[in-house]
This record gives sequence, C-alpha cells and structure tokens, in this order.
Amino acid sequence: MGEPTDNHDKTRPSQLMPTGDNAIKALEGFLLVMGFHAEPVNGQFSAADKAAYDQARTQYSFLPELGDTPDESAMLAVFQAIDRGLQDNVTFQQHYIEGVKSQTNASALQGALVAGGSWANRHLGDHISNAEPIAIDGDRGTLTNRGVRNAATLTGVATMQSSLNLLTGSSLTPSGIIDAGTLTTMRSYAQAKGLEWSDNTQEDFARITQYIQANEGDALRTKIAEALNTDSDHSAPDAHTLDAQIVMNGLARQAESDIRTAPDSRQTDSHITDEKSHTRTVIAPETGVELTPHQPTTGPEETIAAEHHEHTPAPPPFGLNAMYRVTRHDVLEQIQPVIDRQNASETAPQNILAYSEKANGFLLITKTETEGQSAVYQISDRNVSQILSGITDGSIALDESASKHIAEIVHGESAETTAYTVAELRTAFAGDATRFTGNTRERLLTTSATLTNGDGLIFGLDDMHDALNKLDSKRDWAGQEDPIAIRDYIRDLRNATRDAREERTFTVPQWQGGALDASNSVEVNIGGQSTRIPSQIWDRISTTLSETQRGFSTGRNASTLERRNSEGALISAAQTPDSGTLAGNFGAAGDVAEDLIASNASDIGAEGEIRTGEISPEIRQPETAPVSNA
Repeated sequence: MGEPTDNHDKTRPSQLMPTGDNAIKALEGFLLVMGFHAEPVNGQFSAADKAAYDQARTQYSFLPELGDTPDESAMLAVFQAIDRGLQDNVTFQQHYIEGVKSQTNASALQGALVAGGSWANRHLGDHISNAEPIAIDGDRGTLTNRGVRNAATLTGVATMQSSLNLLTGSSLTPSGIIDAGTLTTMRSYAQAKGLEWSDNTQEDFARITQYIQANEGDALRTKIAEALNTDSDHSAPDAHTLDAQIVMNGLARQAESDIRTAPDSRQTDSHITDEKSHTRTVIAPETGVELTPHQPTTGPEETIAAEHHEHTPAPPPFGLNAMYRVTRHDVLEQIQPVIDRQNASETAPQNILAYSEKANGFLLITKTETEGQSAVYQISDRNVSQILSGITDGSIALDESASKHIAEIVHGESAETTAYTVAELRTAFAGDATRFTGNTRERLLTTSATLTNGDGLIFGLDDMHDALNKLDSKRDWAGQEDPIAIRDYIRDLRNATRDAREERTFTVPQWQGGALDASNSVEVNIGGQSTRIPSQIWDRISTTLSETQRGFSTGRNASTLERRNSEGALISAAQTPDSGTLAGNFGAAGDVAEDLIASNASDIGAEGEIRTGEISPEIRQPETAPVSNA
C-alpha cells in the first residue's frame, strides 16, 4: 500500500521467490501475460526475452535494468519490483490481473503467477505453513487455478477494497481492479476523512492507502476481530472473513513479516481445526488482532454446512468429522445388535465404543436426535484423540468387544488368564491411544452431498469413486457443450476420492465452467473438502452411484445411500439388495440386559474385573441404570 518501499519490503513469503531456471521461466511467463513478446517459457534468457523486458521497462519504469545474462541477485530485484508494483501501481495491477484471467497458455500463466507472488497450498482453508510456489510445468490443475484466484486478493488494490469494506461497511469485491463502484467508495471515504480528491486514480489510491496505513491500523484490527469472531461457520465461505484475511496480509506486509495466508474466505476446513488455523493462530497474533476462542455450533470439523436451512441435524459427537460416519453394509450388519439394544431404552448409554473385526478397528456408536436411530463413526489414529475425554470421564461406554480388544493389546493373548479392571483399560487406552489404533486405516470413509432442495445424502467414498470411474471419458458426456472439460473435471474428482481414501494429500477440484450456487449445483464433500458440481453433471453421477454402490476396494460391500431432508429427518435409504439400512426403525427391545455390554470403573469399582476371553456377569450392564427387558 502507498508509495514503493525499499528492497527489504517482504511482499511474499520468502520460500515463494523463484530461483534458477524457474526464475527465468517466471519472468518469461510474466512478460507474455503482460503483453510483451518474449520467447515461449523455456528457462533460457534469450535476446527476445531481453527485448521484451526492455519494452516492459519503458511502460513500467520501476522495473530495474536487466543485463543480457542476469544473475540471481538481478532476478531477485526484478521480482521485488514486481511485488511492489502489484501493491503500489494501479495500472500495473489491472494489466496483470486481466492478463492472468485471459491467458490460456498454462506455462505462461504459471510463470506469471510465480513472478507475481501468487501461491497455492495443498490444503483447503488458510493453513499455509507449508506454502509452495506453483509448478511451472504446463499442466494447469487445481493449484494453478487456485493461484489465479489468489492473484487478485494479494494486490494493493484488493487490500484497499477490503479495508474500505471493513471500515465503511461497503461491499466491494476485492478484485484488485478499481472500477466505478470502488471509485465511488474511495471518494466518499476521502471526503469523510478530509483528504484531497484529484480524480487521478493513481494519486487518489496512493493517498487513501497511505492514510489507512498511518491512521486506521487499530480500527482495522477491531473490524477484523469483529468479522472473524462473528463468523459462526469457519468452514463455509464468508465475504467478511475474506476481507479480514486480505487486510491481515496487508498488515503483515506492512510490518515486514514473512507470514501470509492464501485468502479463501474460510478460517478452517475439516482437516484444519481452529487450533491449526493459520488465520486465527498465526496471522492474527502476528498482526495484533485479538480474537476470542471459537465455540463452534456444528463441531470443529463438520464437513458440510447446510446452506440457508433453519434446521440442521445435530453435529457428530466429540467434534468428529462426518466423513468418518460408517455406511458400509457388512460393518453395520455386524454391530446392528449393539445399535438395536442402545436404542431399546432411554437409559442405555448415549455413546458406546465397540471393536469391529469387519472394520478392523474401533467404532463409536452414538444415539441420534431421531428416536430409534444411531450413527456409527470410525475411530482411527487420525481422530482418536478427540474421544479421549469421553474415555477418561466414563461418558463413552466400553462395549464387550472394545474391552476385549484393549485387554488383548495390553496383556497379550497368552493362555494364562490375566485379570484387569475397567479403570485399567480406560487408563491404558487414554494413555497411548494410537497403540490401539495405529494400524487402522480410514477404509470406511464416507462422502456427502447437499442437493438443490436442501436434502442431504451420505454414501461411501468407495462408491463415489466407482461412479466417477464409469464417467471419465469424453464419450460419456457427448452432447454437452464442452465434454472434454467435464471429463477432466470428473477425472480430478475421481482422483480426489482415491487420494482421500488412500490417505494421500489431495485437493478437491472446483468447477471452472461458470458460477455455481445452491440453485444450480450440488455441494459434495470429499474427505473434508467441498466442491460444487453442476446439477446436470450431478444427475449422471447420482444415477451411476445408485447403480454402482459396491466399493472399489472391497468389490462387494455396498454402502447405504441415505437421504435426509433439510431438517435432518431420514427420508429414504436407497440400497442395493444386500445392503442394510444405516438408520432404520428398530423393533421392540429384546433381552437387552443379557447382551448389552458395557463397563465403567465408577460403577464397578476396583473389584470389578474382566478376564481375557470371558466377560464377568457382574459387569454385563450399561454404564447408566440397567435396561429393563421388554
């Protein structure tokens, strides 16, 4: 913001400054995007590149002189000058953003993004402690597209636009380009502050940004805190959050801090909690923004927010992510007796930890708000820490299967009978939880969708992969306006589901064919990341999904395709012939006290014990009052 500063101005994280061949590629891409006729991007500084750069200097005099064979320090000076131009020079910013938006050559685009300081991280949200420059490889993918999105928000004009939004209550789009609406807001602000207005856009921009820097720091910090503290859903896009992120980047830049965020209007996603949020835990303290602890209403890792709904289902227990909700038929069938008995009485435990051989891991079975229904969540080393409070305070009952498995890990499976107490089991599990879950993989992950009418679907990630795998040819989309674009999008979706399933780092693709909202698209969540799929494409995916439902890794274990309305009530469950219903209506209680499980140190005391392979009758009771037989 304001006049150009010296070479010590940190306008981007230092690890994003290109070096070596990438520096030449970045410069070549930048020159091409700006309309100067350099050589194609090849990393070799040629006479044509030099001529194009000299032509650029005639238009933008702040660019430093460059020799025929520039060394690393010369290239660094060029990129620092580009950084400053993208903060201070209105015309330069506009030409750069327009060039980025219109460039079709992937290598040139990537080079220009790297030259301009744009970056992309491999996570949604704003956690960029591992920020990385975009690869200049000619393969335009999600990271490049995200860099295009970032390009405008990292400019000085965007910082001014977002600052005015926070300070004046305006609703400018932080586009990085001064349009008529921005000029009107700038003029009103200048008049309110007694600033000269010259009708020279560059001068007025510099005057306003300098004033904001010198006088509005405390006011901006207050407004940023208000915006972030009133953002009730950290994983959903919010215009005020975007403004806050952009302005915090400006404050960090002004303080010469080497810390930035990739502004995306979200504070967290399902993999990035408040404890890891770059916006909240790193940039806010760095820039002097005081935030109150967030108390989420939908769980810190809720994967999909119901848009425009007055009623939403209760969030998963213990802040678990909804993608861990088990839908696979064989697992649910195995633990159905526990589910039935849990719902047979109001006094049965609310949360039960069981161990499933089918799942090869622990499951948390929890009652839902709907009478007679339970939800099942997979517990692994990735999320086990979230349930430890329930293990230690007894609010999670231990099913016989869980007790037995913990005992076998603690004491081994020797023939010798070893006695142990429930207290010992809980202490052992809570003391080193990954000892019991370290070999568990998220084989049962689910994905979910919110339809245009507000209904929600939940289904297996394996099944989503299978459906997409059947639709990844341009022939599948013959008759559409751009079948190749749809094919590429489908392939990216399929690869994202595969990588989520295999616990690899991934980025869910975003549709680039036009603006999407709740009226013309379906929001689908894959591994905690969301994308909007155009309704016409989703219809084909949904049909194929219903036909497939077998799981690409298992080949036989279909998941339930569960459908709920906007209030969270179960509508129907479309199933394959051999699949079970995830949350059906349970019948009358059976011999509950005989088989329901559970053990609790506070009920049993030191004398209570379980012997390996044998459950003592004294502790075959729920952790609450005993359940009566029907």
